[in-house]
Formats: sequence, C-alpha cells, structure tokens
Amino acid sequence: MATTTIITAALGPRVAAFTCQIDGRTVAVVNDRVSTDNRLRTQATWALLATGMDAGHAIGALHGVRS
Repeated sequence: MATTTIITAALGPRVAAFTCQIDGRTVAVVNDRVSTDNRLRTQATWALLATGMDAGHAIGALHGVRS
C-alpha cells in the first residue's frame, strides 16, 4: 500500500479535505477544524479512505490534528 502524506491547513468552514497527486505521491490536505467539528472529521475520514489509507491510520491521523 502506498503511503499518503497528510498536511493540515485552514480550509474554511465548508471544506473538510482534498486529495491530489504531487510527483506521483498521494497527498491529503485536511482542514485543521477537524479537531473540533464532527461533520468535517467524518468527511475528512472518507477523503483519506478514498486515497487507499486504512481506517485505523485515517482516524489516527485526524486524531492527531490540533487546532
């Protein structure tokens, strides 16, 4: 399974996360509000799962996000 780089950024109140390919590697940009907003956390989890990341790593990564 390929590794996914996860970056946090202030994406505003309506964007949970997005994913892209940079130099052939999968990168996920996650809203820093996922630590306090359950709706955004759920949406960001789905975005990370779509990259092929397993659920445990996705949830662990989001749990580590601090605002």
